[in-house]
Amino acid sequence: MQELENLFDSFEKEDSSSSVFRSDVGPEKIVFVHDSYTHRRGRVYEFSDKEFGILSSLLKKTKLPIDCYQFVAALKSFDTREEDVTTEVLTAHRKYLSEDLEAIQPSLIIPLGNLALKAVTKKSGILSKRGKEFAVELESGETVPVVPTLHPFSLYVEPKLRSLFVQDINNAYSKFILKENKFDGSPYELINGDIGKFDELMDEADGSDAVSFDLETNGLDFKKHKIMTIGISYKEKHAFVFPIYHAECEFSPSELAHIRNRVKSLMRNERIIKIAHNLKFDYKFLRSWGVEEFNNMEDTQIMHSLVDENVPHGLMDLVKQYFPKELLKF
Repeated sequence: MQELENLFDSFEKEDSSSSVFRSDVGPEKIVFVHDSYTHRRGRVYEFSDKEFGILSSLLKKTKLPIDCYQFVAALKSFDTREEDVTTEVLTAHRKYLSEDLEAIQPSLIIPLGNLALKAVTKKSGILSKRGKEFAVELESGETVPVVPTLHPFSLYVEPKLRSLFVQDINNAYSKFILKENKFDGSPYELINGDIGKFDELMDEADGSDAVSFDLETNGLDFKKHKIMTIGISYKEKHAFVFPIYHAECEFSPSELAHIRNRVKSLMRNERIIKIAHNLKFDYKFLRSWGVEEFNNMEDTQIMHSLVDENVPHGLMDLVKQYFPKELLKF
C-alpha cells in the first residue's frame, strides 16, 4: 500500500492537472465514488476515455453546477474488477475511502456502480438499489445521504440506461441539495374492524370516475399465498387500506365476506376505471379470493411501456421518475 501511495505522490508531482486527489469545489460538495483508477500513458485517471466521455456528456444534462462535484476512488488501485475484490480487500480500502470523505465533508455521496455501492454502504445490487436513498455516518458523526446510480461503463454499453442516470442525479440533487423534494406526507387511512367506515369510503370510491388499487401479499404464488391488505385511492393525496388475511385483521368472517362483495362490485363496475400496476399479479390473487368479473381495467405498467419501451417499468422505477419525493429509504 505504501508503494501505491508513493506512486500516486509521484504522479501528482509530475503533473498536477492529472491529479485524482481532492480538489476545491463549490459550497455544495457532491462526491461521486467510482471503483478504482486507470493508468494510461504514464498518467492516472478516474475513468477510461469512453467512460469519461459518456459521463461528461450526461452530467451536462443534469442540474448539477460544474463546480459542485468531484470524484473519489473506492479502491486506491488500478483497473480493479469487482470479481477480483475480496471482502478483506474491500474492508482494507474502506479505511482510505472513509478518510477521503471525512476530509471533504460532502453534502451528498453518489456511488457509481456496484463496487462503489458496496464500498460506501456495504450493500450490493446496483440495479435494484439505484436511485434509492441510503445514509452513511462519517467519523465526525455527520450523517450524509447516499444515492447510488449506474457505472459509466454500463452507460456506455447500454444507451437506454442513460436517462435513468440523469434521473437519479437530478432527484438526488433536488432533494438533498436544493431541498425541493421533501416528502409531503400524503395520508392514508388504515380501516381495521370498523365496517361502517369501510362502507363510507367505499361509497365515495363508487361515486368516483377512477379508482387505483394495490395488493400486498405474503408471497408471489397465488395458489398458496394470500392477500394481506388492499389499498384503494379515489382522489388526490388520499388512500385507505384494509386487511384481509392479515394476522392483525380485526374484521369478523362475516365482515370480510361483506368486504369481498364490495370489492367484487367495484371490479365489475363498467363505469369506474380501475387502475393497477402489473395488473396480472393482482388479477390472479383477486380471482383466487373469489373476485371473478372485471371491467374497465387499466395497467400503468403496460401504459409506461408504450410511453418509453427503453426504460424499466417497475413500480419503484416509476416512483423515482414521477414521484421523487417518495424515494425509498434503506
